[in-house]
Amino acid sequence: MSQRNDLAEKKRITWDGEEVPGLVSITEIPLERGIIDVPEFDRIRKIQNGITTVPEVTMVYKVQRDSKAFNFFKSYFLNNETHDAVVIRTDAAGAEFARTMLQSCECVRYTEPEFDAASPTYAKVTITVVPWEIIPLGPE
Repeated sequence: MSQRNDLAEKKRITWDGEEVPGLVSITEIPLERGIIDVPEFDRIRKIQNGITTVPEVTMVYKVQRDSKAFNFFKSYFLNNETHDAVVIRTDAAGAEFARTMLQSCECVRYTEPEFDAASPTYAKVTITVVPWEIIPLGPE
C-alpha cells in the first residue's frame, strides 16, 4: 500500500471568524438520519425517516498563559452566548481540504478539569456545544 496520497489530518476552529488558540481535540461530527422499521409479510426492513439528527460536539482547549481561550469559553457559557463555528480540516502542512460550519452554537457544558497533584497535567477547558445546523462545505 502506498502512503503517498494519505493525509495526516489537523483541525482549526474559528468562532465568528476568529480563531481561539489551543484546540487539543474535538469529537467526531456525525450527520445521520433516523430510521424506522417497515414490516412486510415475512420481513422487517429499515428505511430512513428523512429526519437528520444534529449532534452535540465536545471540544478540549489547552489554556496557556496570556491565552484568551479560558475567558472566551467561560464567558460563552456563563453569558449564554451564541456563536458560529467553522471547523477547518487541513493536512499536516496546513493546506485546507474541507470545512464544516456549525451555525448558532449554544454552549451547554463548560468543564474545568479535576486536579491530582500526583500526576499533574496541562491546564485545559472542555466545552460541549449544540449547533442549530451543521453544514459541510468545501475548502475556501
